[in-house]
Amino acid sequence: MIVNPHSRANRLDPTLAMRFAETLGEVGEVVAAPSLERLDDEAGRLAQSPPSIIGIHGGDGTLHRVVAALIRRFGERPLPPIALLTGGTMNVVASSLGIRAEPLGLLSELAHDARADRPPQTVARRCLRVGDAHGFVFGNGFMANFLEEYYARPGYGASRAMWILARTFSSATVSGAYAQRVFRKFAGRVTVDGQPLPWRTLTGLSAATVREVGMGFKLNHRADEDPDRFSVLAIHAGALSLAVDLVPVHLGQGIAPARAWSAVAGKMLIEPDDGENLYTVDGDLYRSSGPLEVGIGPRLQFVRPRATSR
Repeated sequence: MIVNPHSRANRLDPTLAMRFAETLGEVGEVVAAPSLERLDDEAGRLAQSPPSIIGIHGGDGTLHRVVAALIRRFGERPLPPIALLTGGTMNVVASSLGIRAEPLGLLSELAHDARADRPPQTVARRCLRVGDAHGFVFGNGFMANFLEEYYARPGYGASRAMWILARTFSSATVSGAYAQRVFRKFAGRVTVDGQPLPWRTLTGLSAATVREVGMGFKLNHRADEDPDRFSVLAIHAGALSLAVDLVPVHLGQGIAPARAWSAVAGKMLIEPDDGENLYTVDGDLYRSSGPLEVGIGPRLQFVRPRATSR
């Protein structure tokens, strides 16, 4: 089990890792990876002697960093089943897959199954390949700008996110500077499966293999359509016109076609006009220079808690 000691849950309760170790007992091991270098070392060790299950405790940022390190170290070999023990500010991958088990309860279930030599039930889902990294939700334009504003000061959480959302749309009604900053557009060429999109400026561009992006909003409503492709969403409408889509997006119906183009695809090439692209992968912010390719990553198996299995 890999634990992010910097995650929100571990900051609030520094005894969690110790309790995880006590729950696992002799059938498992808890590893705290305080840095990306240490995480890479641990991923290499696991690749040499793969365990039956790899548990990950943290949010979506932790998940995508760990998955990327494991894929890099395992190479072409499949990863062991992954158990999501949510403990971060954002847990949209687990929520999208219907995994809502309490971490200690799920770990206790896994330890009990290991002692009984009972294999886990799993659900399969591919990840994205974004440049040379891997994750589940990619976004630029207002999605990255929103997170840039969100991380600008301490105090993460749903209340802060809702406050930014409300302030943004309030500012948009008067063409305010705040809304212009959050909704500053991406300019460039986007090609999806070899076909260029007709828009040279976009409010936001998203690609994902899971539906949710946070707070229950299912922005990538087509992510479940094809298990071997990812959802693409190109939003070309302005901030105010998108307000009417908030409820449909929350219900999983997506943004209306008049305001956003959607598809499922296997590859997307992004070529920004100014050479720089601010984007997010699973809640972490990145900047790239030059073209960026988004493709489909390997198929992963996620442990489905027995209490929620159907």
